[in-house]
Amino acid sequence: MSGASEIIQPAYSNPTSQTLADLLATRGLDATTIIAIRNTLHPADMSSDFRTIEDVAQANALQMLDRMQDGPRIAHESLVLSFAAIDEDRARLTAFRRFLMRREGIVPGDIVYDYDAAHLLHSFIARATTPVFYDAFDEAGMDDLIGKLIVRWPAPLDHDIRNASDPAIIAIA
Repeated sequence: MSGASEIIQPAYSNPTSQTLADLLATRGLDATTIIAIRNTLHPADMSSDFRTIEDVAQANALQMLDRMQDGPRIAHESLVLSFAAIDEDRARLTAFRRFLMRREGIVPGDIVYDYDAAHLLHSFIARATTPVFYDAFDEAGMDDLIGKLIVRWPAPLDHDIRNASDPAIIAIA
């Protein structure tokens, strides 16, 4: 027995923090053309099934949550990096997709018929001033970092949609 302990490295290691924009550039992606969104669970959307954003993720409803926006907050055909809040200012990458805005009030079938997440849809519609829904299609280039990349999201945290070129979004792990 060697007595040496095994060091387990995270799947994505970033020993020196870099901006999200710099990370995207190393992958040939132009951060100025990409939106970053930090998803949290709105207090009005909480229920016995969905107490935290982690509950939403475990129910496979996270990918629909950011596709429901109060107003046209994301331009049609935008490339979107979706993050889920981990704690106060950190967020984990959950998807890289292209968003296509639907006409006002038209809900995608996969959201309407997701019975496990119906409470999220109904709560969102009840609280939203202008419910806007998006179709989303996976994009290549970040697959290996989904679920692994963690960023530090800048204050104020309620600015949950930012350009990925924002120098204050820092890749930390």
